[in-house]
Amino acid sequence: GLGARRIALDAGHGGHDPGAIGRGGTQEKDVTLAIVLKLEKLLRTELGADVVLTRDSDVFIPLEERTAIANASGADLFLSVHINSARNSAGRGLETYYLSFAKNAAAEEIAARENAISQATMKDLNNLVKAITTNSKIDESRDFAGTIQRFNVEGLSSSFRGVLDRGVHTAPFYVLIGANMPSILTEVGFISNPEEEKWLRSDEYQQKLAEALLEGVRSYLGQLNRTQVSRLGDREGRRVAARGRSRR
Repeated sequence: GLGARRIALDAGHGGHDPGAIGRGGTQEKDVTLAIVLKLEKLLRTELGADVVLTRDSDVFIPLEERTAIANASGADLFLSVHINSARNSAGRGLETYYLSFAKNAAAEEIAARENAISQATMKDLNNLVKAITTNSKIDESRDFAGTIQRFNVEGLSSSFRGVLDRGVHTAPFYVLIGANMPSILTEVGFISNPEEEKWLRSDEYQQKLAEALLEGVRSYLGQLNRTQVSRLGDREGRRVAARGRSRR
């Protein structure tokens, strides 16, 4: 088979959790949702995929529930969209993560920030370590992350000058723990960088990124099937599940 037909999309943060906030007031939760809704439309119309959304409006979904939604819906891939932030406003670029232990201080810092709203505590550390070390999808997730990162950089570089490829990394993101499918988290820019904040809140950047993510998913599915996938079926894909108020 094609290996995947149902794709779970996770817009980072939401509700009372705004995520990172830029100097211009741009909130991570709003940009990630806008990108995910654009990507959902492309996956359904261009690829014929069925899509699971962890949220489709400005609502708060605990990290632990996000992969649970994907698992319960029978998703074949899990893609979480986030936006980076740094103390130094010069920080910029795109990077993508899959679940494993952090290999450097920067990855640890990003994971700590994204994990801050989780209900998990230190008493859960042993379970966390076990979940990471027994993740049976780590190889697939690594390949998925590499493909998405490459297409994100290539897809944006033609229209936005100075796009920086920060590569693929590993980190213990709670939102990826427990996924039964290849799962990744992609950071699509630095909201703390004034130029990238302007990009992130623009419809052009959001649309270009959604198109790049579409092509990344298409390429990854092609790798699974050893041939380039154009569509997963003759019909348009459908929305399988979503939390919040529908914005279709």
